[in-house]
Amino acid sequence: MKRISLIALVVIVALSGTSLLAGDNAEATVDAIVQANLTLTRTADVDFGTLQPTSTPIINPKGTGHTDVTTPTVGTFTLAGAASQVVTVTEGATVALGDGDGHTMTFTPDLEGHATTQASADDIGANVTLDGSGDFLFWLGGDLGTLTNQVAGIYATDQTNGGGAWQLDVEYN
Repeated sequence: MKRISLIALVVIVALSGTSLLAGDNAEATVDAIVQANLTLTRTADVDFGTLQPTSTPIINPKGTGHTDVTTPTVGTFTLAGAASQVVTVTEGATVALGDGDGHTMTFTPDLEGHATTQASADDIGANVTLDGSGDFLFWLGGDLGTLTNQVAGIYATDQTNGGGAWQLDVEYN
């Protein structure tokens, strides 16, 4: 009887250390990063000022070297989001400016950007990288083509004037 009890005890001790009788588990950590919202703010509109009827007006987005304009305003936009993130930029193509009487002219945009300074701005591609603070700046210039035979008037991208809207879209890449 002692022999059977000893064998049973050995078997019980041997089996208690195996994974055949015991379950097992593991844990996982779950992480998520929520990026700051992108905020695009227009801080100035493009304004060619008063033009001569035979001019070829061009506004340089860098703020210098304009053609056939006297007091132009470069359009400006500020972009804020998550630091050092890549943002996809989609800019509008040409847009019509209308005078409300059925006359139009075409604005061809020239958009440049840089994280800090207008003088360092360059043509942007499809993507830009926000700086370490999550900022990026855009400058909008462009041209109106040659105004030969352009009817005198006040032209704008206002829909009620027969014009269209130029648009800049941004989203995280």
